[in-house]
Amino acid sequence: MNKARAISLVVDWIRSQDIDYPTEGLEADRFEVGWAVYAPVEIDESDPMAFLDMPVGRSVFLIGDSGRIEEVSSSVPPQHAYGQFIEVELRSGRGYGGSDESEFMAEFERLFNQAAPEGAPAISGFSIVDAPADNAETAAEASRLIDPIVQQLAQLGPTGWNRFSAEFAYTVSAEIAQLRFWVQGRSGLVPVPNPLGELVRRQREVAARMPAGPWWRLLLTVTNRGETTVNYDYGDQPFPDDQLMLPEHYRNDLAQYPRIRVPVWLAGYVAGPEAQGRDPGQAAVAAVADAAADRSAVAADAVPPLPELWARWAVLSAIEAGLRAESGPHILPGHAWYEDGQRNKSVLC
Repeated sequence: MNKARAISLVVDWIRSQDIDYPTEGLEADRFEVGWAVYAPVEIDESDPMAFLDMPVGRSVFLIGDSGRIEEVSSSVPPQHAYGQFIEVELRSGRGYGGSDESEFMAEFERLFNQAAPEGAPAISGFSIVDAPADNAETAAEASRLIDPIVQQLAQLGPTGWNRFSAEFAYTVSAEIAQLRFWVQGRSGLVPVPNPLGELVRRQREVAARMPAGPWWRLLLTVTNRGETTVNYDYGDQPFPDDQLMLPEHYRNDLAQYPRIRVPVWLAGYVAGPEAQGRDPGQAAVAAVADAAADRSAVAADAVPPLPELWARWAVLSAIEAGLRAESGPHILPGHAWYEDGQRNKSVLC
């Protein structure tokens, strides 16, 4: 299905449902199995308060290549809205052009076995396990709670602001909020009042009921045209230093909201250095055990001999020192040290 066809079908659907929504000048963005169709926002940019009169959660219409149409709110993070739409398409068989679930499952089983090594089939059968029915309702409620947060943040900005970003790093025992407004290419931080922080906390409590659990960081980007981007950060990448809390706060949060999976870097940070290393006595015991089991180190040809490696490290460290770089390779008394700025480290003794 092309863009023009998607917009035409959505216009027909809006009219048939008697929805109060523009049907002229619609735009469409492509995603995996269809199009997101919406009306562009038009406001009086000369009026700095016009933004406050706009609803944050505007309708967006998702239409699959199958022709199925679903209305969602623009305050729902796109990845969540698209993911739920795609799940329904696949479960119904529409995402692969099938007519029903059985055709989809048969095709999925065929492709699965085709990818397996030669021999017996990798599986004997498939079944679909439905997601809890209230997942969509929970996601919708979490999205609705974004609206008042954005509206109140917008009122904190200076006259004539162009856009703002808000970053909330929360656990059950600590909170960090950073709000920055841009005006004519310049930016500045604005404090976030406590009552607004309570709204964010409530939104996180609702988001905690979703399968992914509560976010570690809520990231909002809003323009004076009402264009809002919402992202939930679950720690796939290390948090910025100014939004990284003490380990005990993450332990408190994990105690209240247990998770199936915690990012490796965060698990190591929460566990602390004692859990990540061993003292000389432990190393000696391990060495005896290795020798008894006939285990030994394997030489790696890709690693230069120690004198050459140390020389390279020293030269690069001198360059980094000249650049006054905080990360990168350094030579310290007794050992060489390296950090890439995202808490990935190497130490050579």
